[in-house]
Amino acid sequence: MPVSSRPDPRPVVYAVRDRDNRIVYIGRGRNEDRPQSHAADTHNTGLAAILDTPGYTIDVAEMPDHATAVVVESMLIDVLSAGAKAKLVNARREKWRFTPLGTPPEYADRFALEPLTVADLGRSLGGVLIVFHSSKPYRDLDRPQADAGGTDPAVLAENTIRWWQLGPWVRQWAANPQTAPRAVVAVKGPTARRYIRAAIAADPVGWPTATRDGAFYQIPAIRGGDVWTHDDLDHAQLRGRLVHDVRFSNRAQDLVIWVDPTGTEHRQP
Repeated sequence: MPVSSRPDPRPVVYAVRDRDNRIVYIGRGRNEDRPQSHAADTHNTGLAAILDTPGYTIDVAEMPDHATAVVVESMLIDVLSAGAKAKLVNARREKWRFTPLGTPPEYADRFALEPLTVADLGRSLGGVLIVFHSSKPYRDLDRPQADAGGTDPAVLAENTIRWWQLGPWVRQWAANPQTAPRAVVAVKGPTARRYIRAAIAADPVGWPTATRDGAFYQIPAIRGGDVWTHDDLDHAQLRGRLVHDVRFSNRAQDLVIWVDPTGTEHRQP
């Protein structure tokens, strides 16, 4: 391999672009010799195909040190893996990841897992209520509003368990606890990128005495102690997981979905 002509070569992070200017590969090296070496020898078949096509380019960014290069490469791969203007042919890294604001960093790996479906949640949890965490309160009730970061477990819990218009479902659950949901899952984000902000165990026998404000109810929740903790919000290790195609509307009764143990969705008229 040729020796770099730079007097003091520094680590680099580089981006390979195809002829359509899409970023197809993010890499790093001890110096600029690394991206140049790909043209002669690469074990990545996808990248090799790009390099055999006229019109590709390589952009290079010099890093202050190796540790910085590792982090920058990892974060770029993570954010570009889902980007519309990129089509990466290299595997995403696992160490440094972007996660939704407010998701504890120890749950970062979950965001890369295969998205769950509504039916998955119903079947795996034995019935579930899926509620939507809006950025704005949808009615004037005494409930703290979680900020974008959502770092306070107590506020997240309050936003998750109350207040929800549950209509005739409550009467059914109170009369037949075996049909009642075993968990409540709060999701946030756009339809194409809904993620679970909190998952809390629900008490199926608590509906006869559930707190009520008119047509709106507080879900009878189960927690480990007198104070809400991050563990209480991570029932079944769901916090930070993506959920595919969960749809809501602006009507109060449409901000909650009941999914029974068979995976069937129930919505209010």
